[in-house]
Amino acid sequence: MKLAAKLILLFMLGVLGIVALFSWQTIRRQLRWDEQRRADHANDVVGALKPAIDDAYRNGGVVTIQQAIEVTARHVPGQQLRWVDGVPAAEAETKITSRKVSQISVANQDGETVSRTFVPIEIDGSEAGGVEVSESMEHHDQFIRESLIASLLSLVGVAALSGMMIYFGGVQLVGKPLALLIDQVHQIGAGKLPQPPAFERNDELGSLAQAISQMSRQLDQQQNTIRHTDRLGTVGTLAAGMAHEMGTPLNVVAGRAGLIAGGKLSPEEVRQSAQTIKSEAERMTTLIRQLLDFARQSPSTHTQIDIGRIARSTCDLIEPIAENSSVQIDLRCDDQPYPIRGDATQIQQVLTNFLTNGIQAMPEGGSVTLTLQRRETSQGKQIGIHVTDQGRGIPAEQLDHVFEPFYTTKDVGQGTGLGLSIAYGIIQEHGGDIDVQSEENVGTTFSVYLPVADQPSTAINS
Repeated sequence: MKLAAKLILLFMLGVLGIVALFSWQTIRRQLRWDEQRRADHANDVVGALKPAIDDAYRNGGVVTIQQAIEVTARHVPGQQLRWVDGVPAAEAETKITSRKVSQISVANQDGETVSRTFVPIEIDGSEAGGVEVSESMEHHDQFIRESLIASLLSLVGVAALSGMMIYFGGVQLVGKPLALLIDQVHQIGAGKLPQPPAFERNDELGSLAQAISQMSRQLDQQQNTIRHTDRLGTVGTLAAGMAHEMGTPLNVVAGRAGLIAGGKLSPEEVRQSAQTIKSEAERMTTLIRQLLDFARQSPSTHTQIDIGRIARSTCDLIEPIAENSSVQIDLRCDDQPYPIRGDATQIQQVLTNFLTNGIQAMPEGGSVTLTLQRRETSQGKQIGIHVTDQGRGIPAEQLDHVFEPFYTTKDVGQGTGLGLSIAYGIIQEHGGDIDVQSEENVGTTFSVYLPVADQPSTAINS
């Protein structure tokens, strides 16, 4: 709509300029015509008086000319005639200043504008003087005023009519189609693919609508291709991870079972082999359970929970493990609730994974900090969870892979590579964001941002 308004304003300025220029040219042309008319009229009047003036000049001089003009002026209504002597004299009030017809407009004592046209007369080859024809400009001024009013009315009328036509034309032909295209582009940006043409028209906007629709179909095809490729990649990664994680304990189980079946082991060796088989079976059970958690698609039930309370209980649970590794857990949060809507067990699982990873990243001991913060963003109020360790950090080239399933930098047997993947899925299900920042030999920080619940805190405490 802003583009249509700009086009309308620009076009209206053009129309107003054209109408104003046309009106100015009309009035100017009328003024010139009126001046020429007065000069021609004065020439005609003086031409009619010329024989009488010649006779009067030869018979009685200037005085007789003045009397003849005064008598003649009585028969010319609306105009005054006056003889202007052509010979300079000390007693004369007016002298000849031009040898051609000239005009001047002056205001008299009553404030009325009077046009005075001087017509020089030459008698017997000498410049005897001239006749001044005075004419009131009242009708002329009235004509100018009416012309200006008519021009202004025309200007306003043309501008209003043009504005209405351009406004409705601009809105219907430009504004509304552009609004439809903008809305469609926003839908494409939101991932709603593919999109049909917003409208059908045989002009540039119609071509643009077709191009946007074609672009959305191509994006949809590319997205499906990428999704299929990712799906194949995920299956391959899962298969490779499963083969690696399950292969080792199965080999151990097969080897120990073969030794037992051989009958050459002592009772104590048989007991140890059986204990090893049990341990590897439990390891495989844990791996399968985590894999089921990762593959779980059904959403959990979300209620209003307090992350502060969950963080304290999680720190209490992890505290013995941290003490065995000479790691201190530092919880930084106030006593006010941190309300969100979610599954308390899943959020605790996320915090447990972060804290466990932090402890395992510091084999020589150190400190893990769990910080809760409140913040306001353009998306609304959020609660931030930051878990920072002082470990050796994660290389920059590996940061993009830490949330992939079965991706781990730990030694064999210390991790399955599913913990962060499960945490990523849980946070996404809760409508939050998860991020990791790390610097080698300095530490790693996992950050989670979850939307704040709208209900009052009393509901949490209850």
